[in-house]
Amino acid sequence: MALALMLITTKRRSGITGMLVLLAVMASAPVRAQTAAMPTEPLDAAGKPCGALRALPADVTHYRYEVANRCERPVTFFWRCSASDTEHSLDVPGKATQSATCVKATAAAGEIVFRFDPPGTGN
Repeated sequence: MALALMLITTKRRSGITGMLVLLAVMASAPVRAQTAAMPTEPLDAAGKPCGALRALPADVTHYRYEVANRCERPVTFFWRCSASDTEHSLDVPGKATQSATCVKATAAAGEIVFRFDPPGTGN
């Protein structure tokens, strides 16, 4: 009797585990299908990002950045100093470097939110 109960419990657990694994695989399939849609930033022909950002010496409220474009085609750099700041933009020609500044409020968080556009691949 105890052996039969153990077999029933084991089969039930295996069935539940199998269903959970099946549900996980089914849920991850649409996610994998969506990731191959379009690059999220400009890429060169080798698939490397066109834009690069480097912090320059700054003080507590004035941040300075060097924005580089490694691709032949122009890109646009967009940034905000904090979540409450308006978005700024800077057009960076192909194979060029420019500087951008970020003046934040004294009590604001000290982080820059940025992105490069237009998305796509190739020079």
